[in-house]
Amino acid sequence: MEDIISVLAEQYHKQISIPLDKPKHQFILCPVGLVGAGKTTVVKPLSEQLSLIRISGDDIRKLLKNAGHNYDKVQDISTIVTTKYLDQGYSICNDNDCVTEKTQKIMVDHAKKYGLKIVWIHINPPEEFILNKLSNLKPNWLGTAEQMIENYYQRKPLHENLNFPFVYTFDTSKADLSRQIDEATKIIKRFTDNN
Repeated sequence: MEDIISVLAEQYHKQISIPLDKPKHQFILCPVGLVGAGKTTVVKPLSEQLSLIRISGDDIRKLLKNAGHNYDKVQDISTIVTTKYLDQGYSICNDNDCVTEKTQKIMVDHAKKYGLKIVWIHINPPEEFILNKLSNLKPNWLGTAEQMIENYYQRKPLHENLNFPFVYTFDTSKADLSRQIDEATKIIKRFTDNN
């Protein structure tokens, strides 16, 4: 299995968009949000504006699925990729729901190792918005609408009583999402510039 992890990590490296510039101060961006909340909708443009390397859990899952594997090794591949780019001085965005203890530990360990700030953001539209979005999904490689809704309800308890130092909370149900992203970009730049 170790060989397939290395092979898929190398394949994933080829998919990554490398920013031309690096932020003034290296940092890690960690979103917290349920399935269907719009994490990628937020972090993709945010990563572009902040010159971050976005590491997508969904893209890694797709590589694993296409190679005939389950998703057990998503974190292993993500860690290999994250380490490579942190070593090169890039800032990264973990495009996953960073709510689990395992993911938090990995991000905190990276931050300690490299002496970096973690920037926590919350993607938190109303439940009705998420369930409506999920119920209208066409079946895809991630599954059916019913499976996505089941995943939502399974993970929902993890999102109760959150205790993160969020620097910004997004509501992806609002029409002003681009304004929210611009506002968050300015706040994150100020936050990471203050050592």
